[in-house]
Amino acid sequence: MTGSGERVGDPPDTGAPPAAERAARPRRLPFDAAALKAARALVVEAAAEAGLDEDRVQDAELVASELTANSVEHGGGTGVLWIWHDATHLVIEVSDAGYIADPLAGKRPVPPDSIGGRGLLLVHKLADFVRIRTEPGRTVIRVYFTRAMM
Repeated sequence: MTGSGERVGDPPDTGAPPAAERAARPRRLPFDAAALKAARALVVEAAAEAGLDEDRVQDAELVASELTANSVEHGGGTGVLWIWHDATHLVIEVSDAGYIADPLAGKRPVPPDSIGGRGLLLVHKLADFVRIRTEPGRTVIRVYFTRAMM
């Protein structure tokens, strides 16, 4: 022990979180229809690295699948996927050139006879928090999955 109460050889307390709790370097993947499988694989890998359990990894994969497929179908055919984690959350962000005109999209049930329109609803149900920013020519959807505290 030193006079400060630290043991000799202990790393200095810099106030920074341990390596396992620091934010992961964000990963970026531009995608189109041909890259949807790669986008899902990237999310699965990052979610597992972030410590999500198997069920939550599958939830993150399904959310990313819905968001990227929506970008291809409704957002101009391409988009950009970003994924990272910090000490408390896995974060998935998808941006594209689309515009969501309905401010309640994904927040209310779809009529049973409607074909489609359930992707954003599913995203809201599976993720812990969903944030949508949209304007003509650009939409960014960011979803958060709470990491298990280690």
